[in-house]
Amino acid sequence: MVHQHPHPAATAPEHLQGSVERVTFHSPESGFCVLRVKVRGQRELVTVVGSAASITPGEYVECTGAWTNDRQHGLQFKTQHLRVVPPMTLEGIEKYLGSGMVKGIGPHFARKLVRTFGEQVFDVIEQEPERLLELEGIGPKRKERVTSAWAEQKVVREIMVFLQSHGVGTARAVRIYKTYGDAAVERVRENPYRLALDIHGVGFKTADAIAERLGVPRDALIRAQAGVRHVLQEIAGDGHCVAYRESLLESAAKLFEIPEQIIERAVEEELAQENLVAEPIEAKPALFLAALTSAACATAGGGAGGAAAGSSAGGDEAHALSSIDAISTGTERIRRL
Repeated sequence: MVHQHPHPAATAPEHLQGSVERVTFHSPESGFCVLRVKVRGQRELVTVVGSAASITPGEYVECTGAWTNDRQHGLQFKTQHLRVVPPMTLEGIEKYLGSGMVKGIGPHFARKLVRTFGEQVFDVIEQEPERLLELEGIGPKRKERVTSAWAEQKVVREIMVFLQSHGVGTARAVRIYKTYGDAAVERVRENPYRLALDIHGVGFKTADAIAERLGVPRDALIRAQAGVRHVLQEIAGDGHCVAYRESLLESAAKLFEIPEQIIERAVEEELAQENLVAEPIEAKPALFLAALTSAACATAGGGAGGAAAGSSAGGDEAHALSSIDAISTGTERIRRL
């Protein structure tokens, strides 16, 4: 439900819900979509802009966001979170099934399904698919296409519900699903910190919040590993690509409130997984991210442990010392995030 006269300049999050009448645009790759939604209390259809792994006319959407007045397209509701739920009315169910989303069901057959099974049609497809054979015009092959397509859509919905219920925004949830596919829930449960490595736009802070919702202990080894990478990424962002091991351990332990022995184990795991590289600088152990190549280090302002061509040992040591100084600066900035 929305206000009769929404104010485009409103800054507080607003809620909108209604049935999707038309999908004006949907990108299967990014999930970006433009929808025309029928909202109770509104005479005209409302334009909703957001992200969804899949979206079909007839489905019901629950949105949180804000009204904007686009110069070219006019008033629209721009979502921060968009949740898609199956339709609940017979009209919505028929439109949903007849949209082509479920292979093997067109508008004509959707009408027959709804007339025969009513509001129980989804339960029939999922739990009693043999009953589909009662309808004229459907045989074993068509029944199989229908049940398979329905199962695929159910997996997508369950993944999106899982991610959104753990604080993942819709756009990020779509990216996670597109990256991991049907294994998304399993991957995220197994190690939410992988998101910071695999998903564009997901950093340590987001992954850490998801991990906390999933009940991952604050002193877990996987959190320590992600924390070590994060500190090195922060100082790399300041133009440094190497840090003395001892100072890195102390800084990460203090920042993430994890015992230093666990941070030490985390570093060893990261080295074993080749996410970090260890090279001595002036006989002192130093670490840098494996993703930072020699060229990247040179661009950042110097070589790590002689990795950059033409760097002197003295220059490497000076760069390492400045990197350690950057850790304290970087960690202070992390705390403020």
